[in-house]
Order: sequence, then structure tokens, then C-alpha cells
Amino acid sequence: MSLATKLMVVVNLFFIVLLLLSYLSLYVSPEKYWILAFAGFVYPVFLLINVFFILFWLVFLKKYFLLSLVAILVGFNHVKTYVKFSGAEHTLSYENSLKVMTYNVRLFDLYNWRSESSKSTRSAIFELVKYESADILCLQEYYSGAGKHADFADSISLKAGYKYRNIELINKDNVGLPYGLAIFSKYPIVGTKKLVFANSKVNFCQSCDVKIGKDTLRVLNLHLESIKFGKEDYNFVSEITTTPSNNDRLKKGSWAILSKMKFAYIKRASQIEKVAEYIKNSPYPVIFCGDFNDTPVSYSYRQINNELDDAFVNAGQGLGQTHTNMIPLLRIDYIFHSKSMKCIEYKTIEKDYSDHFPVFARFTLPD
Repeated sequence: MSLATKLMVVVNLFFIVLLLLSYLSLYVSPEKYWILAFAGFVYPVFLLINVFFILFWLVFLKKYFLLSLVAILVGFNHVKTYVKFSGAEHTLSYENSLKVMTYNVRLFDLYNWRSESSKSTRSAIFELVKYESADILCLQEYYSGAGKHADFADSISLKAGYKYRNIELINKDNVGLPYGLAIFSKYPIVGTKKLVFANSKVNFCQSCDVKIGKDTLRVLNLHLESIKFGKEDYNFVSEITTTPSNNDRLKKGSWAILSKMKFAYIKRASQIEKVAEYIKNSPYPVIFCGDFNDTPVSYSYRQINNELDDAFVNAGQGLGQTHTNMIPLLRIDYIFHSKSMKCIEYKTIEKDYSDHFPVFARFTLPD
């Protein structure tokens, strides 16, 4: 073996170890070893690098391609949580089905992130909701309206024909913070609950029991701890990708971003464990929607995937990306469902009215 070959084998083994560590991130809580969560986040990069090594060794007719091939095959199930090469094989029928949509609306562009007029963005979102006409609609980062005479829930209900709704705000007593989660339904809501997280004042989970015919379905709407990137963080990432930066600035900016990610990973761990326990004890079939702020190769994802099925994995097709502003393949918005339910359709709606794409799934109902 030549020196160059030995060096490439060592580099190959290094990225194989990183890929295996990304698999391990699903099983180890960030509260114990938070560094593994970063490996899970960078999983797509480690995967592509190992694919490169397979092709590299095949070009030179070296058997070392088996190293990366075996490592990828060990965790091949994770690939389809990011990209699906074929959709569901179910015959699509809108009759006797239930359409569920989830959407982080980013406060309906309250601070004009998307356009010069939040009203125009808000109107576009309302029209989208009307057009999609989901039977159950789950909204994260919901904003109820600034004044006493403004209630966006009324507008949504009127436009899309929702007779029932449950709005859970961060603090109902503080009229200056009319933000939270919302579930709209065309079927009766017969029970509600708010799951509060001890380590967060703004993140929580909302639960509604929905009566559909003779059956009851438990619908959960969740917003997990966000990384809370500020404008300076996005500016830093933009700058280092376009212009050289000095070492001090690079170190300071990188550490600021990593620190925010670290504390978000740790907080999400206990939050998702509480929700997973609640799902486990549900007397009804569950549909679970939400913004996890976490990727499919993560501790948060596995906690829920242990109990429920991922609608994208069962019926999706193509790329699963749901975040509009960041790296490709970033899927952080999900629809999960009980294994007893059949998902026959899943789609990402590529409308950039928010920094998240809305997604919907369709399920068959019992006769």
C-alpha cells in the first residue's frame, strides 16, 4: 500500500467514525452527551462524503469501497427520512379520508421578515389555508392579533370553514404576548390539554381530542425549543461563505452559534421525553404535528418515532426539506401518526410566506 493510499484510508476511516457517531445521536440524550447531537445534525454531510469514498475507491478498483458501503448500509433507514425515491403505492381517494396540515406561520410575518407588508403575507397565508382546506390544521408560532378588535382565528375559521378551534397562548393573561399554538378542526373538539415544559416559557405542546363519527382521535401540536439564531448569526454565516474572516472573528462567531445549538439540544431532550410519555399513555389513536427544530437523525425524532410512524417516510416523495432559509435537506417539521392509521398522501407545499414550508398528510378513515 502506497503512502497516498494509506493516507486516504485513514481519512476514509475518520469520516466513517463520524457517520457512526451520527447514528449514535439518536440513542443518547443530549443532556448526557450533547456533542453527539451535532454529529446527527451533520449526518447528510458525512453520508455524502462516504458516498464520495465509495466512488473514489471504485474508480481505482480498490476493495476499500466496502468500508464506507458497510457503514452506510448499517444506517440506510436514515436515508429515507431525508429523501424518498418513490411515493406511496396507495390508490389515492379523497372519499372517507382525513387531511391534516401543519405550518409554522412565523407570527404571520408580524415584523415584516418576508415582505414590506405583514398584511399581504398574512392574507396570502389565509388564502393558502382556504385553498388547501385541511380537515385539521395545526399552526406553530401563531399570532392572534395585536388589538382587542383583531382575532386572526376568526379570519381563518371564516375563510376555511372551521367550526372548532383551540388556541393556546404562551401567556393568556399577558395581552402583549398573544403568541402560541393553534388547532383548527372541521370535526368537534371534545377535550383539550396544554403540556407545559419546565425549562421553557415559550415552548409547549397542545393536545386536542377530536370526535370523528364514532371514533376519537388525539391531535398534538408541538413547538420544541428553537436555536434562537439572531440577525448577527445569519450575517456571520453569510459573510464567512463569501469573504475571508480573521481567526478571532471566526472563533467568536462559531462559538456563539455552537453555544446556542448546544443549549437548544439539551432543552429539547426533556421536552420531547415528556411528550413521548404523554403519547404512550394516549387512549386514542394519535396524529402528531409540529416544528421540532430538529432533524430526523436526532434524539428528539427517535423518541417519537418509537411510538408513531413518520408520514413522510410512509407516503412522501423526493426531498423532505421544510425550512426555507437554511441548508438543503433540512427537515424539521413533521406529521406523525399511530401505526394503526394508514397514510395515503404526503406533500410539502413550497410557498415561502414563512421561514417554514407547510406540509400536509392524508389518512384513510374507518368505514
